[in-house]
Amino acid sequence: MKTKLAAAIALSLLAAPTFAALTLYGEIDASIDYLPEDNANTSDKDVVEVSSNSSFIGLKGEEKLNDRLNAVYAIEWGLSADGDSTDWTTRNRFVGLKDAQLGTLKVGAHDTPLKQLSSPVDSFNNYVANKADVNGIFTSEARISNAVIYESPAIKLPTGAIKVNALLASGEDSGIAKGNGSSKTAGRGLGDAWSASVVYDSPVVVAGIAYDKAIPSSFLGSGFSNASSPEVLPAVDKDGKLTSLFAAANTIRAIGRVNLDRGLALKALYQTSEVETAKGNATGSEFIDDAQGWLVGAEYNFLTAKAWTVKAQYSQNTTTFTNNAPDYEAKQIFAGADYAFNKQVKAYGYAGYLTLEQGSNETKQPVVGTGLEYKF
Repeated sequence: MKTKLAAAIALSLLAAPTFAALTLYGEIDASIDYLPEDNANTSDKDVVEVSSNSSFIGLKGEEKLNDRLNAVYAIEWGLSADGDSTDWTTRNRFVGLKDAQLGTLKVGAHDTPLKQLSSPVDSFNNYVANKADVNGIFTSEARISNAVIYESPAIKLPTGAIKVNALLASGEDSGIAKGNGSSKTAGRGLGDAWSASVVYDSPVVVAGIAYDKAIPSSFLGSGFSNASSPEVLPAVDKDGKLTSLFAAANTIRAIGRVNLDRGLALKALYQTSEVETAKGNATGSEFIDDAQGWLVGAEYNFLTAKAWTVKAQYSQNTTTFTNNAPDYEAKQIFAGADYAFNKQVKAYGYAGYLTLEQGSNETKQPVVGTGLEYKF
């Protein structure tokens, strides 16, 4: 009898209006990747890996307070679809107020506006365990803790709309720090580090520009390199593996996307980054002069077979130094095809090639993979 009563109470609570605005959502994305190792000092070998590609689960909701003001909230956790790493990593999470005329103000942890700017142009976002997209070789793909975020309402124009986004960070620490999914900035004041963007969005053209000030980032990215003994070693960890240098960065990024007739879209991105002096910067980052990256790509959605999309993309990032070290160049090229069963389920396949160069040294990494993405 007690069990039945407890079940009845639980069901009544779940059905109550208090929970009416709660939405469960997320994404499970896993792929099988063939990543042969090309080693400088040891024997080469074939490697097949199962990759988790930015899988996550989230809860969000919105509560009407009056005719123009709503309370909003969301919390997301990263998941390991292949069971190979830690679950419950930090993703976007916030509580805030949304005004129909003034915009939305959030407090929590959030992607920077500059990071969000890559979404319209990065066709291979999160592929190969999140290392084949711009995050693999570019700087400034950051999620920041202890942040205040503002999102403007859309400013309507005859052909589209303009949106302005801004993030002010409170470091709450003596220096920058890398967390389990999000990073902390240096300084104790609100706005010692910040990020902002302006985006024009229309059915034909998407264009935007963004700037990061003192946002923690990774320089010298190695993409999806899988070599246990790579030839290019601009920075190594305690095990001698190719790694990146974590440092505060000042970055400007510009993007453009043109949606042409008959299903063709052309995309481009350019950015440049410099190291901002901050406590917690990795040793060696003081010798980085700048890092300049760019991307071009295209997608084609078949008019006679709408489920199919083919795409291709080239990206490159070049890091220069002040201590006469050779330039470090990372280049990625990808081609692939998607098949959308519906809005929630997509199968995909791809092939890519990564090249890391520094002086006369060169590390090469091919990849071939296929995966399945399910959104809920």
